[in-house]
Amino acid sequence: MIVLSPRWLWCAETGLREGAHLIIQGDRIADIVGERPGLDAECIEVPDGLLTPGLINLHNHAFSAPLFRGLADDIQPGDLPGHILFSLLMPLGDLVSEIMSPDAIGDAVEMALLECLMTGTTAMLDIWRPQQHQFVPRATALGLRSWSCPYLFTQPNLAMDEDGKPAWRGADASEASFDFVMRLHAAQHRGPDGLASIGFGPHGPDSNSPALLRRIDAAARELGAIVSIHCAQNPMEVAAVKAAQGKGSVAHVADCGLLRPGVILGHAMFATDEEIAMVRDAGATIASCPLGFARSGRGVPLARFLQSGVRLGIGTDGVTLDMVDELRAAAVLAKTQSGVAGLGSAERLLTAATRDAADALQRPDLGRLTPGSRADLVIFDLSRPRYQPVWNPLRALLTNGQGSDAHTVITAGVPRVRDRQLLRGDAAAITRRGRAAIEAVWAEAARRGAIPAKLATQRQFA
Repeated sequence: MIVLSPRWLWCAETGLREGAHLIIQGDRIADIVGERPGLDAECIEVPDGLLTPGLINLHNHAFSAPLFRGLADDIQPGDLPGHILFSLLMPLGDLVSEIMSPDAIGDAVEMALLECLMTGTTAMLDIWRPQQHQFVPRATALGLRSWSCPYLFTQPNLAMDEDGKPAWRGADASEASFDFVMRLHAAQHRGPDGLASIGFGPHGPDSNSPALLRRIDAAARELGAIVSIHCAQNPMEVAAVKAAQGKGSVAHVADCGLLRPGVILGHAMFATDEEIAMVRDAGATIASCPLGFARSGRGVPLARFLQSGVRLGIGTDGVTLDMVDELRAAAVLAKTQSGVAGLGSAERLLTAATRDAADALQRPDLGRLTPGSRADLVIFDLSRPRYQPVWNPLRALLTNGQGSDAHTVITAGVPRVRDRQLLRGDAAAITRRGRAAIEAVWAEAARRGAIPAKLATQRQFA
């Protein structure tokens, strides 16, 4: 049994409370009481602590974070021969499976996951390639609750055609993609009583055939599995779907059964107001990643999402991995886009990252501080000068805070981080291994020309 005694407790269901104590028994919240309980229990007291449900990262690519860190930033005109997606991100991702061992990939993934856990993320939906299957055991070993949604492709290779436009090529991979996810689900899915869940991650409506999308929908319904699909994420995808299917991306995925509860649309950056309304009315969810697009000079339409009433989750897209940073970026975008200071409030965005994300994953036992809910929790320590004095702890966290102020992180009732220290595992060793794995692949990719020449010359490789 564990008793948590912060100064403040908050969740979207019950609001903000001060001076209460939360009791954990097993993997669930047993009670919240006003007086300090006289129990034989482990006690964690943080006098200036803000206790919230653990943050849920609803769209991430953990391996991409260290792989592209700095490499994909500050891109200048002429640095790339085309769009960043098909001239850097996808090709380098393709090369990884050839030049990195499974253990090296796992080391890089584990370093990224460590950053997530240490900054208050307790659960995440991650989309990865089959070669990155080490994600599952590495996440579980750290104590992260995860939804793995491996990519599925009909055409797996993204290249440029003679006109410099994106072109999906390669032998039909539908059967292999689908079979991999089904085998992974049978072997690794643990469901609500475990940390690892397996879903489907069709890359997008332009890279998957209608037949494969319908097959994914049928299997996901039968298994009760989550589906994550990039949709309306860039103009090339929207144009390709329109040319092939005669309709927009959102309407097309709807026709394939994938606009419903249990489906999460990644980005929807170029969705129209009408398409956003379709997502809302169907009970699906949009996962938005503001810093990922800001890196390329674009602002995601946070104000439109919030004003539409669509269920919204937030993800890091494998950029900073710090959900506090991501929520702050979302708040700033919503305010500047709308001209309304109150849009994108701390409470609204923390709700998106807790209760609403849990509901998107069809897990009402997560994202809440209520008796019976799973004990996935974080305490942020607001004692540092940048927070003082605290008028409202939620606003203090999102306006002035850092994810690294996560003092205590608990998943499934087990403390994973305490006093900002990883309790199980060697954080320094994890970081050393992950850094070495990525530096090695950078050097080899530059030697092979997989990193465009103008980018390669910006760093000296051994």
